[in-house]
Amino acid sequence: MLSGCVARGGEPAGTPSVPPTSESPVPTPRFSYDDPSVDAAGDPLSVAFNSRERFRDAGWLVDDFEDERLWGTFAGRYAVEEDVVYCGSQSLRLEATPDDERVWIYRTFDGGIDLSDVDLSLAVNLETPDTEGITVRLAAPDYDNTLLLGRHVWEAGWQRLDLGPRRVTGSPDLSNVTEISIQLYTGGGTTARFYVDSLRAKPRADAGKVMITFDDNTRSQYDTAYPILESHGFAGVVGVIPWTVGSSHRIPRSGMDEMVDSGWDMVSHPQRSDSFRDLSPADQRASIRESKAWLVENGFERGADFIIWPYGRYDESALDAASDYHYLGFVTVGGPTGAISDPQIVGRTNGDDVEKAKQALDFAAQYNQLAVLMYHDVTGKGRSVSPAAFAETMDYVDELGLDVVTASSYWDSIRDSV
Repeated sequence: MLSGCVARGGEPAGTPSVPPTSESPVPTPRFSYDDPSVDAAGDPLSVAFNSRERFRDAGWLVDDFEDERLWGTFAGRYAVEEDVVYCGSQSLRLEATPDDERVWIYRTFDGGIDLSDVDLSLAVNLETPDTEGITVRLAAPDYDNTLLLGRHVWEAGWQRLDLGPRRVTGSPDLSNVTEISIQLYTGGGTTARFYVDSLRAKPRADAGKVMITFDDNTRSQYDTAYPILESHGFAGVVGVIPWTVGSSHRIPRSGMDEMVDSGWDMVSHPQRSDSFRDLSPADQRASIRESKAWLVENGFERGADFIIWPYGRYDESALDAASDYHYLGFVTVGGPTGAISDPQIVGRTNGDDVEKAKQALDFAAQYNQLAVLMYHDVTGKGRSVSPAAFAETMDYVDELGLDVVTASSYWDSIRDSV
């Protein structure tokens, strides 16, 4: 659980048919945590440190919300909150009633502030609804020249949202940001309540990156996506559901070894019929631990420290459990991400939508972001991307000159950055 507040930084504000296989599926998960009373620090599968705690306060403060008089409202309302606090003595509670279309607050900066070489993150605690999108608008220097940042969030206690670009209006000059606003849009007819605290900035990366991820270890990822990526010299990331390995429509076990030998990561994707928001804390922990154990026992240690959230959903206890066993976690939605501040909720973009994927890649190149593309099947059936469209997107990655990373290589590049 995130708690406390650490001051850091001294900088000023500113498809192919599926062939049969003779491999036997692995057994249904047991979900038997050896001894839930054992602290994760004594578990050989646990990671060396909690990445959420290590990264949560990197960079420097832009606003600590200790002086509520600096903020005004465009819509909805806000109030000082002293009982639900990320750090310091207070946060701001933002509320919209069913009569409001949104809640929207803003702060102006006389003379402007320079945010041209930084990424922003915001501590958010969503109370209701249980999932929603938060947007932050930078007027640079006016409303005709703005950069809209955003992230999707689930109700899961305090989270630090790494804010990535969503829309550009005009030609924003980020060296002269005169207003920052925060909003949640409901459209009316419902209640919204969330808390904000600790708006921080971190140095922007030197170049944009892309990570190509695949959920559910489906057969087309090996038959179709793998050779296309090989032709470009790219490696990808597969979210493995361990208890499906050996089924005819999944990547064959030998194929998983071949892909790993080519630089791919096999990471945890402990998917059941229920999302993690519907599991008890004990079942969440058992599922996370058993999935990682399978990867380690089968020679996939390199990817075992990372998790793709089943259905992209999580809650506070799931984040706490994942932080004991994984350094990075990937959710379903989120778009390009700047410098990572909450490593367990890295956002992704649906690669099946080629235009949306290309937009994410453009933002990654322009603003030195990490774009994480998400795929399932590469067959062109149903809503899945076709092989030709997938190849088109990979050609575009090449054209932009983005650095292609895996979960493990990206983590190696950032783990000592705070």
